[in-house]
Amino acid sequence: MELFKSYSKENALKVIAFAINFEQELLSTQISELLNRLEEKKINTYFNEQQIVSMTINQEGIPSQKNSISSIIFKKIEEFKLLWSLIIDKNRVVVTCQDYTRWDKVSSEALNYINIVLTELEITFKIAQITLEYLDEFEILEPTLNWKSELFKADCEYMTSNIYKLEDFWHISQGYFIKINNIDEKILDTIDINYFADERDNLKYKVNMRMQHKLYYDNDYNKNSIKDYFHKIHLHSKTIFFNIVNENVTEKFNIGEKL
Repeated sequence: MELFKSYSKENALKVIAFAINFEQELLSTQISELLNRLEEKKINTYFNEQQIVSMTINQEGIPSQKNSISSIIFKKIEEFKLLWSLIIDKNRVVVTCQDYTRWDKVSSEALNYINIVLTELEITFKIAQITLEYLDEFEILEPTLNWKSELFKADCEYMTSNIYKLEDFWHISQGYFIKINNIDEKILDTIDINYFADERDNLKYKVNMRMQHKLYYDNDYNKNSIKDYFHKIHLHSKTIFFNIVNENVTEKFNIGEKL
């Protein structure tokens, strides 16, 4: 009997996001100029929807009719499903993929979008931090049976033992700084594991595992350096996933070699 199923047959990854945070905020005029340059560079060959978010400028509490661009959102949608999104605002650029296949392919495409944006900014600025975030999902098909022991490793250091005694929903949240191999700076790991009824999907019982890894970069933008850091953080996150999820589950996934 199948007790649960992963988000897809290939893996459990529902969403992956790549973020670059700026040390200094962009001006609304810079965002507007960036939009013009991206349109000239045919950015819409990658995305088929565009949204511009404006804000109203108030002075001394008096509403003003003047609007300025606060963020740009590009979306790639196929058959009513959102596959990719690119968000640019004053503090950051974020690329999100909801059509994950393999790391090499997805990361290459995501970093290409980021590079296009940062190249077209045509200003010198520092990167404050880079962030990689994963959302893995499992649907629990038989919530009254012993699915937890089948899904999670018994000796997992990221879980609390009392969840095996609970019959209701639960949530585990933790965050910590950690030093990993080949990166001088510390990384802030945030791990949330949530067992819940999904109100957006017919109240199906699900387990969501959200892992965010934030590296304080504090350096000028360098395409190759950013790519290397993202890859190392990916391997770090992959190790955590293998430490949480039972190997009988992961061995069925198409996620490359174990670490």
